[in-house]
Amino acid sequence: WAKPAHREATTKYFKLLRAREEIDRLNIEFRRLRTVIHDEELQVAGIIHDLLISDPLLGSKLKRQWRSRAVINAVHSYRLDQIAGLTGFSGV
Repeated sequence: WAKPAHREATTKYFKLLRAREEIDRLNIEFRRLRTVIHDEELQVAGIIHDLLISDPLLGSKLKRQWRSRAVINAVHSYRLDQIAGLTGFSGV
């Protein structure tokens, strides 16, 4: 630690390790978000379908609310696609 060059090299080494850990964590979160969006779309579509049959008024209300949520999900999916297309992207 007495020599600034050693201290700086050690600091950079540990920052590099933390950056790699963060990339691993972000890859996990990337997959989780994609999965949640996909699963939610399937689940809500089924619920809306069932409600339109059993309670048309409630089904149509939920369908209207879902449209705004679906738009937000579409924006997130678009951004995830952009991230996946980046050079060096290491997630799946």
